[in-house]
Formats: sequence, structure tokens, C-alpha cells
Amino acid sequence: MPGTHADAAGWEELFWSVFERSSNEIALLDEKRVFLDANPSLCALLDATREQIVGERLDRFVAPEERATLAGEWRRLWQTRDWVCDRTLVRADGTRVNRQYAARTSAIAGRRVAVLVWVDAESETSGRPGRTGATRGQLTPREREVLSMVALGQTSAQVAEQLHITTETVRTHIRNAMAKTGARTRAQLVAIALADRHITDGA
Repeated sequence: MPGTHADAAGWEELFWSVFERSSNEIALLDEKRVFLDANPSLCALLDATREQIVGERLDRFVAPEERATLAGEWRRLWQTRDWVCDRTLVRADGTRVNRQYAARTSAIAGRRVAVLVWVDAESETSGRPGRTGATRGQLTPREREVLSMVALGQTSAQVAEQLHITTETVRTHIRNAMAKTGARTRAQLVAIALADRHITDGA
């Protein structure tokens, strides 16, 4: 199809721009749970350099008592494309942080990967969750715009200020996007947005 290669190249450029700039912690992993890349926010969270993370398995950064379930979760992720849960991550200095995470499989740079997004488990909620796997319609341009800003890690209040709309209106757009994408959490919404190309070039 004409333009497909250019569209794909443009999308990947946008993906990597959001990946690098987002204050959400984001990583790409392969089917063996090995880190292919980690953004600066994740490096800061784990108190490790990108070089110390890439090539390592996810298991290394998960609390030992939670590792037993990872293999089963990972199998289900590659079967269903989605996974959402809370995890205790262990930083380089041994301290622990509780994070909600979501994963969504996709193809990036011609390779099948899992896009993982972590958010603070205590962070603001997005309202009513959607149904996993539900696709109830296309996102509107405004929903995509809001979602792109959320993917960069902005709060509802920050999005509202930039777009000159109310915080409740932003939350409504987020709830609608969750319903349309089937996301149950903000982390899952961001993972779906990145994996399924819902962000815009205004991000």
C-alpha cells in the first residue's frame, strides 16, 4: 500500500520521542522477559543506567517473593496481548517501590515486543475502568490528544491547564478512551496507546 513504509517510519519516530520524554516509566521486553530498552524515567526509578538494565531479565528487578508468578503471567501476556497487575520493584540500592504496571504486545522496529508501563500505585485514578479486550469505537481527535499527553506522564490537571478545559472534562476524555480501548487502568491505557498507535504527533 502506498505510504505504508513512510507511515510506519513516522509512527516509530513518534513512539521513540514519547518513550524518551515520558515521565511514565516505560520499557520494551522480549518474549523471554529480557529488557530491550528502558526509558530515562524507568532508569531513575530503578536507580540504574540503561546499560545496567538492557539485557537483564525483568525478574532481577521484581521482589523475590513475587517472582514465582512471572512466568505464568508472561505466557498469558503473549497469548492475550495484555497484562495488568501491581508489582514491587527492587531498586539498585535494595529499596522497594510499589508500582502498578501494564503490558501490551506490539511490533516495534520490525520486532515483536512487549511495551511495559509502570505508574505509581497511589497515583490518581482515571474513573470507571473499561472492559479488557472491548473495542467500542474509534477515539476522537480530542481523546487522542489527551491520551498523548497522558502517555507523556501529565496529570489530568496539567492536561486541563494546557488545553484550557476543566479537569473533569479531561477525566471524561480519559474514561471514554478507557471504555473504547478496554483499558482498566491508566497504566494499561498508556500501554495500549503506545502499542496500538493511538498517540498523535502533537505529543
